[in-house]
Formats: sequence, C-alpha cells, structure tokens
Amino acid sequence: MLLREMHLSQRLYKRRLFASNLSAWPTKPSHIRHLHDIRPQASNSNPQQPAPIPEFPAGTPPRPPTTPQSGSVKNNRGLMYSFVGVSIVGIMLWYKSKSKKQKIPILAQNVWKEAIWQESDRMDFNYNKSLRRYIETLDACDRFHMDPLSDDYTRIELKIAEMYEKLNMLDEAQSIYQELLSRFFEALNVPGKIDESERGEVLRKDLRILIKSLEINKDIESGKERLLQHLLLAQEEILSKSPELKEFFEKRKKKLSMIKDINRDPNDDFKTYVSEENIKFDDQGYMILDLEKNSSAWEPFKEEFFTARDLYTAYCLSSKDIAAALSCKITSVEWMVMADMPPGQILLSQANLGSLFYLQAEKLEADLNQLEQKRKKEPGQELDTGAYIKALRFVRKNRDLCLERAHKCYDSVISFAKRNRKIRFHVKDQLDPSVAQSIALSTYGMGVLSLHEGVLAKAEKLFKDSITMAKETDFNELLAEAEKELQKTNVLKAAKKEESELIPQ
Repeated sequence: MLLREMHLSQRLYKRRLFASNLSAWPTKPSHIRHLHDIRPQASNSNPQQPAPIPEFPAGTPPRPPTTPQSGSVKNNRGLMYSFVGVSIVGIMLWYKSKSKKQKIPILAQNVWKEAIWQESDRMDFNYNKSLRRYIETLDACDRFHMDPLSDDYTRIELKIAEMYEKLNMLDEAQSIYQELLSRFFEALNVPGKIDESERGEVLRKDLRILIKSLEINKDIESGKERLLQHLLLAQEEILSKSPELKEFFEKRKKKLSMIKDINRDPNDDFKTYVSEENIKFDDQGYMILDLEKNSSAWEPFKEEFFTARDLYTAYCLSSKDIAAALSCKITSVEWMVMADMPPGQILLSQANLGSLFYLQAEKLEADLNQLEQKRKKEPGQELDTGAYIKALRFVRKNRDLCLERAHKCYDSVISFAKRNRKIRFHVKDQLDPSVAQSIALSTYGMGVLSLHEGVLAKAEKLFKDSITMAKETDFNELLAEAEKELQKTNVLKAAKKEESELIPQ
C-alpha cells in the first residue's frame, strides 16, 4: 500500500510540475453547460398531487375476510425467497461487471468535458489548455483510486499522449506510451491479475498502443526489441488456446533455415498459400472468409497481431536483417491462412514475401561478387581452393533458390487472378484495395525477375502493365518504382540495339 501511494505521489508531482509551466486558462465558458450538461432543468411548477384512492360506492357490502391456506403461505414464501436470492445474485453480477469497467469520477467529468471542448475547432484547437485539463482529470482519477487498467483511465492517458503529439512534444508522448505498455505487459504476465475472459481485450489494447508508439519511435533497435517482446506474449496466448497451432509451431521450429542449409533441395517443401483450397469464393465468384475455420484462438486481436508482425518485418529490413524479415514473413503468411484473415491481405502478403525473397537473392548476389573480387585482388596469395569452391556453391545455390521462390510467390498471385477473373473487375469499387495491389505488385515483381534474367521485352511489358494497375489503385509507391525500372529497361534496350548495330554483318 505504501508503495502504491509513493507511485501515486510521483505521478501527481510530475503532472503538476508540467501543468505549472502552462499558461493560465480562462474560466469555463457559460455555454459549455448547455452543450454537455444533459441533466433536466428543475421545474418551478408545483408537483402534481397523487389522485385519491376511490372509495366503494355507498351501500356496497364489505368484502368478506379471506383466510389464507397454510400450503399457499409456504408456496408464496418459497417464491419470495427465490426472488430475493435471484435479485442478490443479479446485484452481485452487476456490481462485478461495473467494477471491471470503472467510469470517470463524477467530480472529474466536467473537467473531462471541458478538455474535449478546448481541443475542438470552436476553441481554435487550444491543445495547451486541453492538455492541462486532461492531466487534471487523471489526477482526480488517481485520488479516487481508479484502476489504471480500466478503459476510461487508459483513454485519458491516450488523450494526454495525443495532445503531446499535437504540441510536437514527442518525447513526452513516447513516455506515456511506454508507461502504458509496461503496465499492460506486467499485468498480463502476473497470474490472476487479469481474468481469463478479459485477457484477449487487454492484449488487443496492448498491441494497439504498441503500434501507436512505434509511429513516433526513433530508435530502430529498441523498437524492434519492444515489438518482439509483445509479439511473443500475444503468440503464447494464441498457442495456449489452440493445440493445433502449438503443434504446427513446434514443427516450424524444427525446420532448417533455407539460407544456411547448403544441402537443401530447391524443390523442397516450400509452397505458396494462394490457392482455391485456402481462399474461398461464394456462388457469384467473389472471395469470402472461410467460416468453417476455427479462428477463435486469434480473437479479438488478430488484426493488431498481424499488423505488429508486419511492423517487425519492416524493422528487420531497416536494420538490414533480411533473413529475419524473410523468416517472419513466411510464418506470417502461414498463420494468416490459419487465422482466416481477409483474402486480399493474404494475397498481398504472398506478393510481399516474393519481394523479400528477391531482396535476399540480391544480397547473396552481392556476396557472390565479393567472393570473386577477393580472388581477383589476391592472386599471389595462397587460397584454399576447396573452401572457396564450397562457399561459392553455397551462395550461388541459395541465390538461385531465392529467385525461384520469388517467382513462385509472384506467379501464384497472378495465376490465381487469371483463374478467378472477377477479382480484377471494378477495382475502384472495392473497399479493400489489397487484392488489386497484390496483383500489381506481383506483375511488377515478375518484371524485375525478367529484367534480372535479361529478357528485356517481357520486362518492359510487365512494367507497363504494373504501372497501369498502380494508377488504377492509387498505389503511388509501386508506381514510382515501376516507372524507374521501365526507364532502366528502355536504357538497356537502347544500349543493346546500338551494340548490335556496331557488330559487322
């Protein structure tokens, strides 16, 4: 208890220290009550008197007295006890549910409403005053010993972080996010701290705050470490709910890394997941979710879980750890099928996986060039021919393997779209653009592979097709890359034509 009071005092001191540096705010405008106070006005009229109970007409004989039977007394008494018992149980359940969802104290609600009003356009987005009011609201919640894990308490803290961001005080906002993440992470790891029925929702909040904090994160390594920490926590929750997933994960860990295993056959067990077996269609030929799959283990945080995994892949790429990004994406695509994610997201993830395979192939290509350059630069020194040839074969084989798998990923999306042509129609009418974007990205990827192989005419056609599709879906990032690669292809074609003209016939 003493420790809790010390933490409370520290938090109050920090907030008041910051609040004291802000300019004083004006008194509450008189019209705020009319906007936010929804209590009915007191009436000045006299309350109506209750109507008198009518009496029996004159001459009516009195009602004869009734003598209750002993059996009916027992039955009525039993019904009364049953009613009282049910009422007590109902009140206990109601109290328990209300205690889990604590509301902002009544004394702080007006301050909360004024904070919302101050950040509105009516008050010219006065974020300074709004921030001060939100801090004051949180202080009041602490004085009333409100549960820091409750929804309303978290909502106030998120509003404080939002005001910090709008005031460009990103370090302060990040501090709020870190405090929230530490609190949720600790609560989820302490047995019995959170009811089993509420763990899913708490994990969902934890992942959402994590994703929000990473939007303003500056340190790649710390962000990557934080992502991995919270993702593993969510992953353990999923595996605890599904024995099938746990068995799959154990098998997944036993697989050898495709990059490190030189003896791995290119035609091994790698497979793409874009097929009619995994993506279902309705009677009209439109993609739908597979309702027969049991995805309850992923609920209610599966959207946030896969968004966080995509962020982890991006962080791995930022730190130039392509192998880790590739491993994470392979697992993500497999898990997305198991979790019955929207078909468009599965298609786009498959296309992105192809791009990661190509990036890994480029890295291995660079390693191959370094080995060859090293041999040329040191011709006079003794070179272990056996070790050199072994390393050369290792890099070359894995490079070809990555290129083959990139081709498989892209081709699976394009072939799937050709077999099911309806998914390519009315692109602009689709709420989820990921289907069309996955086709455009895969077409671009096939163009890059054709350019790598030196098939310039095919590469040119594929780049033009991807540019057209990127314009239709407002896929601006892909549009810029496709135009750049098309220009490179045209330059190579022109150089090849000049070279052929110089060769004597």
